[in-house]
Amino acid sequence: MCSALSAHPLNGVTDSLKKLISNKLRNNAGVDTTTIRRINTLAYEFYESHPDSTRYYGELEIKLARKINDIQGVADGSVQVASVSAFRGDYKTSERLYKNALDIYIQINHKHGLYNSYTGLGSIADYLGNYDKAIQLYNQALQISSKAGNEADEAECYNLIGITYDNKGDYSRALDNYFKSLIINIKQKDDLSAADKYCNIGVIMHELALNAKALDYYGKARDIWYKLDDKQGLSAIYQNIGEVLLDQGKYDAALRNFRYAEAGYTAVDDHDGLSLIYYDLGLFKLRTDQTDSALYYLHLSLKSANQSRIKYNVANAYLGLATIYNSRKNFSEAYKYAVNAQTTASTIGIKGVKVDAIKEVSTALAGLRRFKDAYEQMLLYSALRSRLKHNESIHKIASYNIEIEFAKKQKQIIDRQQKKEAAFKKKIALQKGVNVAYVAIIIVIATLAIIYYRGRRRQKAINALLQEKNNEILLHQEDIQNQSVKLNELNLLKDRLIGVLAHDLRAPISTLRGLFNLMIDKSITHTEFVEMTPTVFNKLEHTSDFLDTLLFWINSQVDTTDANIKAFKILEVVHKELTHLEDKIAQKDLDIKVTIDTDVTAFADPNSIRIVIHNFLTNAIKFSNRGGVIEISAFEKNNGMFFCIKDNGIGMSEEHLANLFKSRVSSLQGTENESGTGMGLLFCKDLIEKYGGKIWVESELDIGTKLCFDLPMHP
Repeated sequence: MCSALSAHPLNGVTDSLKKLISNKLRNNAGVDTTTIRRINTLAYEFYESHPDSTRYYGELEIKLARKINDIQGVADGSVQVASVSAFRGDYKTSERLYKNALDIYIQINHKHGLYNSYTGLGSIADYLGNYDKAIQLYNQALQISSKAGNEADEAECYNLIGITYDNKGDYSRALDNYFKSLIINIKQKDDLSAADKYCNIGVIMHELALNAKALDYYGKARDIWYKLDDKQGLSAIYQNIGEVLLDQGKYDAALRNFRYAEAGYTAVDDHDGLSLIYYDLGLFKLRTDQTDSALYYLHLSLKSANQSRIKYNVANAYLGLATIYNSRKNFSEAYKYAVNAQTTASTIGIKGVKVDAIKEVSTALAGLRRFKDAYEQMLLYSALRSRLKHNESIHKIASYNIEIEFAKKQKQIIDRQQKKEAAFKKKIALQKGVNVAYVAIIIVIATLAIIYYRGRRRQKAINALLQEKNNEILLHQEDIQNQSVKLNELNLLKDRLIGVLAHDLRAPISTLRGLFNLMIDKSITHTEFVEMTPTVFNKLEHTSDFLDTLLFWINSQVDTTDANIKAFKILEVVHKELTHLEDKIAQKDLDIKVTIDTDVTAFADPNSIRIVIHNFLTNAIKFSNRGGVIEISAFEKNNGMFFCIKDNGIGMSEEHLANLFKSRVSSLQGTENESGTGMGLLFCKDLIEKYGGKIWVESELDIGTKLCFDLPMHP
């Protein structure tokens, strides 16, 4: 996670405060509330770069405030010391101090103090894995900041809530809160806070395997932190970019980023960051077959996480150790760490780590020859993994909708800024006219030559400012145009999905509901119900197949990465699909002729091409007459791979052929009344064009149809 300490050098104001306070204490002058407040400001300023100094000034503030009975000073100092204690992993002390401060702030009705106490207690609950309690405390802080109209505090609350939902694995809610926070940051032109949100959003995109989007958001955060020379922020971004590169197999680049992050975390003694970096380095060593080094770093990660009592990091360290010991066939150690990972992840609700831990438990049990227990764990893993994959698809679609809403709100902010800038431009133009008239008068009055000279200099400054504003307006216009294009593309995708789901899922569900209603009110006999069941089952089976295709296509639209592209033999895919459809082929007594050399190769995602070939084959079977012939061919030519399936079935009209790939079409009945969705070939077109290929159809009524596609011969 990116929201952390953001180190920056001390400024002149901090130095002045140090001198004022030192002089006051050195001269034994009477301490008053003004001095107490200055000490609190100094403690706050030191927190981001020198946490130990924050503890010193916070404890000094408590001591002096008690002498003059300044209870707000006692509470303020307690918050400062509590924040450092939490950062150092001493959550018991931190929680006690925050609660003491909260009691005082309630007594004196200090709104901002209440906000700081609730967010501090929430952060402790989050670190300890008590996520529901953390969200409850953050919401209390959010209510206080909303009533006070403090948008900066609101933005920080949304960010903290987003972090906790991310830890819970509820990525949709996490993104919703991050974007709410980011909108406020953009509105207030708070680049430093916006960088935190870009980084956190990138983390969610990485967890949803949307690596291209993750790197895009990380890049935005990195640019801001680099400009502001924020070393702590850069450390976090180096770590996150390294994790994406590690998943992509770019090990050298990943290691460089991890080393940069490690150096930054070490400089500020960030135990949380170091624990995560050690875990990442352990994974790097594991994936590069350096298991001894991997064990070293993961034990470091576990030690650091236990010292700071960050259960999220503890669970990940246990999982990494279990994975290594399984790879080394030390199954007793692997089983111990895998069970610890599963128990810790279950306690704090980290679903992804829990599922992976169950897999390692199964592997260890199998190695210990406890095959029955291993099989039960593998069944549990398969069920939970399938559920996580389903949730991931839902979160991807939700992230797309949240990005649309963010784009709309960002556009509204830009529009308001443009109106303000237009008014400012108008004011500048009016001032320019006044200045011109003034200069004319000065020219006439020779005695005021010096005033004329100053007026000319002012005129140049105004012109420069006007030019700068014009340039900003042009940049904003370009950004708005880019956002509009992206918004239109996303809306088009959403409309297509809604249309398909509304039309093609209603019918089979209605049919099934009607059948059960007939049986419930005894309108049909059991025998009639059994006779009707196969028909309904066939419709449901067709709908399930359609949903699988639709979900894969949705993922291909949302996830634009090319990580799954590789070379594969096209003949192997054809044989698998023919085996899958052999019952349907046998039912129509079709003759299949395959003319494909074994070395014909394609470069794409094999699963995408499998869906295209499956749709081609099912169309050919559907529109072939009993006893017909289906010819399948593929060959390489002119740096391309060409694939065709030809049948001698009923063919299609020129009108139907012309509209085949333009939009959803009415599906024709097959030769034996088979039905379809009308979307299969439209999905195929999107999948083929994604890999730089093209798709086409040749058909004549009563003669047959030929479905073809080609792909470039390079990855």
